[in-house]
Amino acid sequence: MSEAPTPTEIRRLGTDGVRITWKDGHRSEYDTQYLRDHCPCAECRERPRRSLPVIPSQRPRLYPAEISLAGRYAVNIHWSDGHDSGIYSYQTLRRLCPCAICLAAVDAREA
Repeated sequence: MSEAPTPTEIRRLGTDGVRITWKDGHRSEYDTQYLRDHCPCAECRERPRRSLPVIPSQRPRLYPAEISLAGRYAVNIHWSDGHDSGIYSYQTLRRLCPCAICLAAVDAREA
């Protein structure tokens, strides 16, 4: 069994996203909207998907206002719109890594 992923640095990239440097040297950069769209909380997972989203014309900028550790296994992101119930485990964050190397590995596993 492989060792659980462990970050050595978690850095907010202004309002644009979050960068995690992992113990194995890999770097993951997550766009703000990508992270929010993959929020693991029950409320977000149970939200019905709409085929045509209702988007206000003047949408406030969404960004991670605060990132805090949740024990030794996860982070909690407090979003600028007040949402704060999503706890992102390190395993989930590593699995969500959007880089080309990680996406290719997911494609290979699913093939």
